[in-house]
Amino acid sequence: MNQAIPENQLKHGRVTSPASRGAVAIDLGLLGGWQVNEMEGGKNFPALVAGPFPPPYETDSASVAPPADGYILSGGKDDARDCVNFTDAEMSIKLGRPFAWPLLNVTAGQTLQVKWEYTAPHTTRGYRWLITRDGWDPQQRITRAQLEAQPFFEDFYPQVPYYSHAGELKAKVDHEVILPASKKGRHVIVLMWIVANTGNAFYQAFDVDFK
Repeated sequence: MNQAIPENQLKHGRVTSPASRGAVAIDLGLLGGWQVNEMEGGKNFPALVAGPFPPPYETDSASVAPPADGYILSGGKDDARDCVNFTDAEMSIKLGRPFAWPLLNVTAGQTLQVKWEYTAPHTTRGYRWLITRDGWDPQQRITRAQLEAQPFFEDFYPQVPYYSHAGELKAKVDHEVILPASKKGRHVIVLMWIVANTGNAFYQAFDVDFK
């Protein structure tokens, strides 16, 4: 188990409810809270390259390089935080015992309530939600090919340019999303908190089971 990580290293923000993969990793002693708060990577995902944020938000800071396939759920971090990208089999090896990511029971079309805790609430453009394709393979790491090509939901502030509205573009402590109406069984959801005045988003991942 990792040594205790000082709380004064907490950075940025993470979802506290429902439980993310990062929260599970904290409970397992694999990560500290500050590491899960800093799952930070390029905000143009699922694009492959850095560059301007798409219209009508092109006056926002340009995106740095988005996460590579296989490292999406950690925002591209390939240090200890790589564990959130692990398959059940990889986690079982890491822990030395059988393991499966806990599943959040959901229903198709339901409203999912999300609560964030921020330690550095940046000027926010919004939130983007992606989900795995039907027939995705849980025995493989999450790649772009494992995800639906388009986000199933986006919640963006419309005000531009961001620097004229910084006081309005606040990170949301509570927000909600309507889950896709056609999904069944196990899926992975990727939630991005997208920052207007940097090139990054913060990535959170959830394992769900559509009943």
